[in-house]
Amino acid sequence: MWRRFTALLFVLIIITSISSFAFADDVDSSKYQVILPKEEASAYKNKVLLISGQAPIGTKVSIELYGVVDLTGSKYSLVNLPKKEDYTLISTIDVESGPLGFAKEIELIRGINKIIVNFNVEGIAPIERIVYYYEAQQIFETLKNSSVIPTAN
Repeated sequence: MWRRFTALLFVLIIITSISSFAFADDVDSSKYQVILPKEEASAYKNKVLLISGQAPIGTKVSIELYGVVDLTGSKYSLVNLPKKEDYTLISTIDVESGPLGFAKEIELIRGINKIIVNFNVEGIAPIERIVYYYEAQQIFETLKNSSVIPTAN
């Protein structure tokens, strides 16, 4: 009789402990973030951009770079962004988070770049950043050819 009671008690303890482990699987989303670039949409004149963030040690982070080919530089801007299907995957970089987080330099293409940081953790949505890369000479020529600024005769 005591053996049956002990066996039943042991089974109940195991069932109770298994169900409590299932609730301990919640993910703290504040541990997963992108630090640089800060803004959701920004412009840069440097061809190389540092992507950095925080994630628990050992997290496999993938950084995807998408771009839009716009040879004239006049079709798209931060105000007039391309449609999702207009982007082309340029590169994918995998990095592992360490004690200080993660960081990786990526080379941008001229124009609109979409960066998607995926933490590969269930319950954590990928983070997206839009970066407009321009060359200073391109800005001068655009202003020079613009009808907004009068030219000296």
